[in-house]
Amino acid sequence: MALGFRRQSRRRIAADRTGRWSWLWLTLSLAWLLAGCGERAADLDHPQAYHAPGLRLQIPGNWRVGEDRRIGQIHYLTVESPGSALFVAIVGSGRGQELDTFARGFSAEADRQLPAAQAPGHRFERSGFAEGAIRERYSLRLGGIDVPHRREYRKVTGARRSAFLITQGAEQDLAKTQPGFDLLLRSFELPEAP
Repeated sequence: MALGFRRQSRRRIAADRTGRWSWLWLTLSLAWLLAGCGERAADLDHPQAYHAPGLRLQIPGNWRVGEDRRIGQIHYLTVESPGSALFVAIVGSGRGQELDTFARGFSAEADRQLPAAQAPGHRFERSGFAEGAIRERYSLRLGGIDVPHRREYRKVTGARRSAFLITQGAEQDLAKTQPGFDLLLRSFELPEAP
């Protein structure tokens, strides 16, 4: 009987996790499908302040908040560039979860959501760039062409909460999007929620 309960609990947890993340995967799917549609340089001269209880950051002037949602104790925020680059913050999640575990799980779920668009072969790197970050290189197949992409994962830990930060975009657009990602990452704060 205990074994049956454990199986049911695991199924229920997996179903809850899938339900909570479905909206995020839909957003990511749309962003991926628009990849290669043209990107404009991040407007760093007119940043927008974003303030929510327990979360602050600066957004490039020509980028916009895509999703801003709380599900239970978790705050999901996506910021979209004018093209297809995306910044994702998942706040309040897993103080004890390791960044590597999170990155591989996020990548696997993205593959499950867009199996037809994924070109084979992901490569994870931990060195040669920002300390404490994991870089994933992968390609999306768009119109029969493989478009190289890059996703970077970071973990920020506050006094009581932590956040996983993800940046992703086509490698061909990084000269235009990386300054926007840098602003988002540099300005990201986890002040204590009131």
